[in-house]
Amino acid sequence: MILRRNKVLVALLGVVALTATACSGGGTNKPSGSSEINPDAVLRVAWALPMPTLDPMMLASVASQGNLSPIYDRLTQVDGKDKLLPMLATSWQFSSDGAYLELKLRTDVKFHDGTVFDAAAVKANLDRGKTHPKSTVKQALKSITSVEVVDPTTARLHLVKGQGAELPSLFSSNAGMMISPKALADPSRDLANNPGDAGSGPYVVTAFVPQEKITMKRAPSYWDPEVGKLAGLEISRVANNTTRLNGVAAGELDITGVSAPNDLTRADDLAKRGTFNIDKVQFRNVMSLFLDAKKGNLTDLKVRQAIAHAIDPEKIAALFSGTCTPYRQFYPEDSWPALKGYQYPYAPDIAKAKQLVTEAGGVKFDLTFAAQTNTEQPANVIQAALKEAGADVKLVPVPNSEHDARYQAGDFDSMVSNGFNPKGDPAETLATYFLGSYRIVADTAAVQPLAEQAANPTLPEAERAKLYQQIWEKVLQEAWFIPLCRQTHAIIANPKVINAKNLPWANLGYMDLRAVAMVK
Repeated sequence: MILRRNKVLVALLGVVALTATACSGGGTNKPSGSSEINPDAVLRVAWALPMPTLDPMMLASVASQGNLSPIYDRLTQVDGKDKLLPMLATSWQFSSDGAYLELKLRTDVKFHDGTVFDAAAVKANLDRGKTHPKSTVKQALKSITSVEVVDPTTARLHLVKGQGAELPSLFSSNAGMMISPKALADPSRDLANNPGDAGSGPYVVTAFVPQEKITMKRAPSYWDPEVGKLAGLEISRVANNTTRLNGVAAGELDITGVSAPNDLTRADDLAKRGTFNIDKVQFRNVMSLFLDAKKGNLTDLKVRQAIAHAIDPEKIAALFSGTCTPYRQFYPEDSWPALKGYQYPYAPDIAKAKQLVTEAGGVKFDLTFAAQTNTEQPANVIQAALKEAGADVKLVPVPNSEHDARYQAGDFDSMVSNGFNPKGDPAETLATYFLGSYRIVADTAAVQPLAEQAANPTLPEAERAKLYQQIWEKVLQEAWFIPLCRQTHAIIANPKVINAKNLPWANLGYMDLRAVAMVK
């Protein structure tokens, strides 16, 4: 089905009407004082996420894509309710036999180096994503066999037979971010650290300190007049929740997110006093225990079952004062791929865990977590529960900037993570987490045939859902992965910040800031 540009939403702020299209991704906060947009404002942002690179095709963690959304436009985008919308692609449609996906493209976009955005640019970017030796989206793009330039406004993506259903959704992520073909063809360009005018987004990078700070200024011109209202952005990495909250309260920062329970309570109190605005969302992410079931005694099902029985999600939830709701599957219950009425097979049962540890001849593995993040306390609770069951578990704290990448590289037996991000389309979730770099599925032969059937773009959604539900049940039964809970996340913002409610990606722990503005 071809998706068309959505209708314009109008939000009244004070006595002045400010318009923002839903495809720009913003709701509005009612600001105090004047409601006139301040074109000279620089938005000061902080979040805990690492900043490893400015090259979207090289991101090891999709959580870092919030840093790049102001720089690079994408083929598609999502709004604050995860609805898929047009962006550089105005529409898309699969052929009746599923042999290709055809994208119709905007005609009014140029990269900031003057290069026209067209089908040739789409081909250059997707070819690079598929073939570059350092590409982190190679696996996600594997269903594309070739990209054909039909004409300047039409790109035809030829597909592996029966695959590719996830591509429209995938293109709303860093895999769909477009870089100027001129920049891609220049071997001297350091896109990872200094992309300069290589993007077509509303902002361009002026300075970058890897892992620490990105400074941007408004681009000289931009095709969408409803975004890019700021003079610039300063995005800093501040790992500690409380430090970020204090920064907004003190006026040193303009917007951030917090999820630690004490900070949520304090944020509520400060918001009631008018110190800042607050927007609460439940994470789409699921805090989970990843197990590398190809390592050591984790290959033994009884060991994994012992671990699953030993963990009580209610005890994890208690650490967050009830703001991490126990959740035992992958997708939100109201989404089409979710298991309906599902009962997780491993209820908390220390006695059963002890029995399985004995039957397995012992349990021993290392448990990693990102130091000084909200996974540190859950890791300690998990270790204590497993110790009670007779298991030998060593905690291994790792810097947050290294955590995900090193797990994907195979450095760790297991990890506690809040980074399981169920994608818009479950085929992409499978490609990223189950069969891709996170290696959740230890026995790919048990899942691959179902995955191949479910990725067929010609199948009705209901049929695809049944196939994915079989996969989810298999993974949970094998205890290759143990879902724990979903956190509440709060976006807090200076009262002068507008379009900060219902932000795209906020339910993933980061934000698409393209539509955010400030008033005088």
